[in-house]
Amino acid sequence: MDFFSHALLPYLLGKSFKRNKEEVTAFVIGGIALDIDVLILWINFVYPTFFLITHRGITHSLFFGFITAAGVLYMASRPGIRSYIRRFIDFEPVINVRTIAFACAGATLHLFLDYTTTRGVPLLYPLSTARYSAELFFYTDMFLTILSLLIIIYLYKKPQETNNAIKFLFVFLIIFALLGAVRTIEKSGAEEFFKDAGMTYYPTVGPFNWYVMGGTAEDIKIYEYNGLERSSMYIGEVKRINVLSSGDNLKGALAAADELPQIKMFRWRAYAVAINASFDQKVWSLEYYDPMQRAMAKDMPGIFKRVAKGFGSMNVTVNGSKAVAG
Repeated sequence: MDFFSHALLPYLLGKSFKRNKEEVTAFVIGGIALDIDVLILWINFVYPTFFLITHRGITHSLFFGFITAAGVLYMASRPGIRSYIRRFIDFEPVINVRTIAFACAGATLHLFLDYTTTRGVPLLYPLSTARYSAELFFYTDMFLTILSLLIIIYLYKKPQETNNAIKFLFVFLIIFALLGAVRTIEKSGAEEFFKDAGMTYYPTVGPFNWYVMGGTAEDIKIYEYNGLERSSMYIGEVKRINVLSSGDNLKGALAAADELPQIKMFRWRAYAVAINASFDQKVWSLEYYDPMQRAMAKDMPGIFKRVAKGFGSMNVTVNGSKAVAG
């Protein structure tokens, strides 16, 4: 879900239940703190690891999420940071047992919102890397983002009218529920249309369209379902392993590549993984890519399409038993 919704919902809840300024501040900080992971992504470029140091990775679990929320609350309560931010917003961060509890509640709310979106969150990490998702909303929902931004702008310009929090909370929750209901109905429609237990269904930006993925052990097939027309469009089919030029010991080369932390992370993030393999002068060149992400990127503007393409693929060279990513 988007930053604005993560900040707005705990604010409205805190105000509606008449919590004091310190508690509301901690609640909001907890609601946005988990997305601080975007500031640590560089670690994987310097020292690749499989510790889920990625967006919606390590900080988006219950254990590390609570630690992150408490840590950000502590940093925000430092006099220098607090005084700087108070130039722009009415902000009262205080670190104590009560406010830490509210920060953790905000983190829980953050995890719930992200759970409703595609690919979800690793709730039980480090006990498990499994991702939990309702697969109802896209990464961010355009309608909720716009609604949240408009409410935040209104409250910022008219802070004296924060007693309207219950009304705004009601509006937000009703629209959230309606959008969720529409997406649930359309997802059920897609499942009824395909009638295939082996298919998986993923939300798109629009509430009536769904990406559908199926296939066999050898190939991956992708469709786009249109709920308004009750029809599907065949996007394409790819081989899970496409050998462009044959050579010796492909199985060993794949095993060596799969030991790389970059490939483990790629597999963890991907909807599905396909591989193009070519052999030249005793070296295997392997392109790992996510066909679903490529399908999702097809309607994006040019600059975003290039970013999505880079995020959705990774190259590895294997010489003997030595694999190198990049």
